[in-house]
This record gives sequence, structure tokens and C-alpha cells, in this order.
Amino acid sequence: MHSRIQRLRLVTSLTVGLLAGDLLLTGLATAAQPRAEQPVVLATIPVELNPRGVAFTPDGHSAYVANAGSNTVSVIDVPRRVVTATIPVGQFPYGVAFGRDGSFVYVANRDSSTVSVIDPATLQVVKTIPVGLNPRWVAIVPDGRFAYVSSTGANTVTVISTATHSVTGSIPVGLAPRGIAFAPDGRLAYVANSNSDTLSVVDTARNVVITTIPVGEEPRGVLVNRDGQTIYVSDTIGGTVSVIDARSRTVTATIPVGLSPRGLALTDDPHTVFVANSGSNTVNTFDTRTNAVTGTVAVGTDPRWMATGPGHRFAYVTNTGSASVSVIALDH
Repeated sequence: MHSRIQRLRLVTSLTVGLLAGDLLLTGLATAAQPRAEQPVVLATIPVELNPRGVAFTPDGHSAYVANAGSNTVSVIDVPRRVVTATIPVGQFPYGVAFGRDGSFVYVANRDSSTVSVIDPATLQVVKTIPVGLNPRWVAIVPDGRFAYVSSTGANTVTVISTATHSVTGSIPVGLAPRGIAFAPDGRLAYVANSNSDTLSVVDTARNVVITTIPVGEEPRGVLVNRDGQTIYVSDTIGGTVSVIDARSRTVTATIPVGLSPRGLALTDDPHTVFVANSGSNTVNTFDTRTNAVTGTVAVGTDPRWMATGPGHRFAYVTNTGSASVSVIALDH
């Protein structure tokens, strides 16, 4: 009898130990899994027709939206989420960017082949700069000295001095360039060539292309991660995001997302990226560690481009078909 009790105690002890071990292993496995980051819509702001590019002021108090169908720029009060002003610009305004100190706003007018320079203090266009044919995107070099403008009809990037608001150079790139992004130190610019299915890497000191990287079909949006080691390119026809190693300058992964992805934006989570899918009317999030989609949210019709507000806590997404801007954030 005594030996039977001892055996039962031994079996019970082993069973409890194994169960505890299983629970511990399960807990470790759960902890090791990346947390799914689900995007949510916080608000929808009406703007004018066919909104395209959007940019926040450096202080995050306002956002400017280019309305291609109205030839205007809407100024949004970010805390109140309402439009407070509308500024006439050129024909079919597309890309928008702020100078580093916020003194001026640069708007690429596709059908005017110009860039409008807006003074945010007066909400007036103070200069109009002729650039290459059909400009789309505007991006400011991190040191703030130059604006780069992609001209899809000229297959070039126009370089504008932000000190003089004048053209200082033109860089031949691939066919129909669109999105532009910079390495954090500003030494390199990455330009998506939508009709070449390539990414041009530009040396910004010499304003020359130093290499060309093949990517997916019809690349449009470009994003560089915070440490500059990885580049993400939205492949519109392919319905994917190409992941590029900045050192080897090769595509290391391809992430299937929604239909016709375009705009890309960082979030406050260092491992999560937003992507707007114009053909799916959605925004996805994907995890940069696993290169897997982690969340999806429905937004307006034909979402195109996006920008993140202060601290990357939320993003504005332009809904081209809905004449609106969706405010989205991560549901932490």
C-alpha cells in the first residue's frame, strides 16, 4: 500500500511538472510571436475633389492636402479635424511637402508642369517654379536645402533650392518616376520609376544615379525605415511591397498586400508599416520582422497617399474617389 501511494505521488509530480513545462513553453512561444497591429479609422474629413498628396506641418498642427480635381490645397486643423482654408494652386496638384522649418510648402502641379510655393503664414502662393513635364511627387532632403520633384513626363527629377526657390539641376532617372524618399542622412535618394519597374538610387551630393534596382510591377510609393537599412516600394500592378536591403541593394522579400498599393507610412510601432491599397479601399499594416500583413481596415474609395502626424501616432490617408481624408491609427 505504501509503495502504491509513493508511485501515485511520483506520477502526479511528473504530470504536474510536464504540464507546467508545457505552459511555460506555450507562454514563451506566445511572447515570441509579433503582436498583430490592427489599424482603425478615427475620423473622416471631407476635402475637395480628387485628393492626392498630403503633408503635415513640422509642428503637426496643420495638414495640407492637394486636391487634383479642384486645383486647390485644403488646410486641415489637425486637433479639430476640420478644413480651415482652401488655397488655389496650379492644375492637377499632386505631391505636397514642407520645408524643414515649415516656412514654405511645395506643391507639384502635374498638368501645369510647375511647383507652387505657398507661404503658410499668409496662405498664399508666393512663387511658381517651372519644372519637368508632369511633376508628381515632392520630397525635401533631410537637411532642408533642396526639394526633389519627380517629373513623370520627362523621366527626370528636378532639384529646387529651398533658399532661392529656383531650379538648380535635373537628374535623369527611369521611365515615369513617381515616389521619392531619402536615406536618413540625406546622402541617397530613392526614386520609383513606374514604367521601368525599377528604383533609381541617386547620390545627392553629385545628383547622379549610381545604381538601379529591379522591383515589382509599376512601383509608385517609396519608404525608408528609421535606421536606413531597409527600403519598401509599393508595386501597384503586382499588389505587393518589395523589401530592399539598402546595403546589398537587392530585393530580399515581397509582401502580398491589397490591390493597387500606393502610399506607405511609418507608424509609432518601429516594426509596423501602413500601406494604402487603392484597388481594395483598404489600409494594411505589415510587420517588418516577418514581412507579413498583420491588419486591415476599410477606408474611403480609392485611397492613394498618406502621411503620418506627430510621433507617427496617426496617419492621414487621401481617398481620391471619396473626396475625403481618413484618419487612422493602430489599435494598440
